[in-house]
Amino acid sequence: MAEREATCACGGLRVTLAGEPLLVSTCCCTRCQRRTGSFFGVTVYFRPAQVTGRVGEAAEFRRPGSEATFRFCPRCGSSVWWAFDDPAEDIVGVAGGAFADPRLPGPHRMTHTATGHPFVTSPQGIPTYEDGPPD
Repeated sequence: MAEREATCACGGLRVTLAGEPLLVSTCCCTRCQRRTGSFFGVTVYFRPAQVTGRVGEAAEFRRPGSEATFRFCPRCGSSVWWAFDDPAEDIVGVAGGAFADPRLPGPHRMTHTATGHPFVTSPQGIPTYEDGPPD
């Protein structure tokens, strides 16, 4: 079984995950733009049971109106992972860039393209959604 490690920029906060991700999603919403400091965010989703280890002290942020609590490094500020408040979600999001691994699977979809920058394009062949993905 594959094991992947996601780390912050300074290496002080890391999370280890076992197995393949459930989904890799690219999002162009303005909240992800602000969270990442980029034109879009990439989230790699896993089940909580796939989290096999955590190292370092995480600071937390819960943006107003959010349904998730974000964990980031208090020293360098890098977002590393987040979990949803509703236990029925049963999913953990990990910042795609925190893996810094070119073997990570590419995105399965791109969401919130209505608020995306016009020069950001979707990889060929993946579904795109102007708003969130269908339920």
